[in-house]
Amino acid sequence: MVWRRFAVVGSPIAHSLSPVLHRTAYASLGVQDAEYGRYDVPAGSLEDFLTRGPGRELDGLSVTMPGKPEAVALAVEADATSRALGVANTLLRRADGQWRAENHDVHGIAAALRDHGAVSPRSGAVLGSGATALSAVAALIELGVERLLLSARSPEKLAPMERFAQERAVEVRRIPWEHHHQVLAADAVVSALAVDGARAVAEAWRTLPSDVLELPGALLDVLYDPWPAPLAAVLAERGGEVADGLEMLAHQADMQLRSMLGISAAPLAQMLGAAREELGRS
Repeated sequence: MVWRRFAVVGSPIAHSLSPVLHRTAYASLGVQDAEYGRYDVPAGSLEDFLTRGPGRELDGLSVTMPGKPEAVALAVEADATSRALGVANTLLRRADGQWRAENHDVHGIAAALRDHGAVSPRSGAVLGSGATALSAVAALIELGVERLLLSARSPEKLAPMERFAQERAVEVRRIPWEHHHQVLAADAVVSALAVDGARAVAEAWRTLPSDVLELPGALLDVLYDPWPAPLAAVLAERGGEVADGLEMLAHQADMQLRSMLGISAAPLAQMLGAAREELGRS
């Protein structure tokens, strides 16, 4: 009998590998009283989904865009990261039926970079803007960066990221979009660009000679479909250290599973292997 029901929500959602990650963990851990589904929940619809839709039956949710800001707004309790960033990727139903918000995006980004040698970077950089980019800034600060380079096609959208970093005494410098390759001078770099933007930047990077296109200590491209992601491919071809977007996703799921199931750790290797197999089939 299924006693615990979980799901991933967002829009679009058909591509999400969260069901693969969570169901693989259930199977590996021998969890038989939980199920994990997915629901397409457009922007502005999360509250209705939780109060009048299928969400009424759920014990917890993985929240993807565009619902991450809504998740925090709807919760009566939130962890420190969710409160600081104003976005959450996890909702947990409390005993009183209300929701607790948690943000494990920051952990996922930091853990993926650590796995590739970015243990104590002094400088960091983020390409892009928005919720994932803000989480990337927080992850780099968690790793210990003292200087931060930011670049986005719409520079006015960098303001929340700048403010967040400066409030934590981190030096921030904007890189003009036409010189976006200069972010690679940092020890650890995160690309939070969408596919089209990443492809355009990758094409530009490919034209640059090796003495201009620097190799950072590690780059995480949050994209995983297609893989290799455009920017990761360019750097990998030149011998750079590249973190896989799936690694970030698996680390996020690990923390979600700990909160949802009350376990000490999730089977990361099995989860990541299953996600890679699924991505290969698709």
